[in-house]
Amino acid sequence: MSDFFADLIGLHENAQTISAGQISARTGVVFLIALLLLRISGRRIFASNSALDMIVKFMLGATLSRAIAADAPFFTILAAATTLVLLHRGLAYATYFFPALGRLVKGESSILAEGGELNKKEMRISSVSEEAVQAGVRAAANVDDLSQVATVRLEHDGNISVVKK
Repeated sequence: MSDFFADLIGLHENAQTISAGQISARTGVVFLIALLLLRISGRRIFASNSALDMIVKFMLGATLSRAIAADAPFFTILAAATTLVLLHRGLAYATYFFPALGRLVKGESSILAEGGELNKKEMRISSVSEEAVQAGVRAAANVDDLSQVATVRLEHDGNISVVKK
């Protein structure tokens, strides 16, 4: 049975010798493993656009693609992907229990406008234009006038949030 599985997904093949059928089989196996890793990682990793989550998404995709293409030993790559997800999960727990670590890893929100006045310094630091602030206010609060909002923030995940007056 193990020989059948090894032949099916080409465990002993490399990128130059693997067949299209074996790549297809690997794709199915890696897809199922990715679903399992998604359950282990929690919803945050794919629901958020924070810098940390984006890094993990890119690294996980790059790592798992190597398993599909036979660029490295199959189980070694799966171990690396599992390690990455577990590190992310552990860091998520640590940032929950240690808020200072959370601010260091995730960053903090920036106040782009307050009391109807734009904060040009924070806008410049965050590279957010006045037009982007106005668009964020329209999208988040459904208003077109800064005088109707108390605070406009650029959140650590890149979203603009608005608190109405």
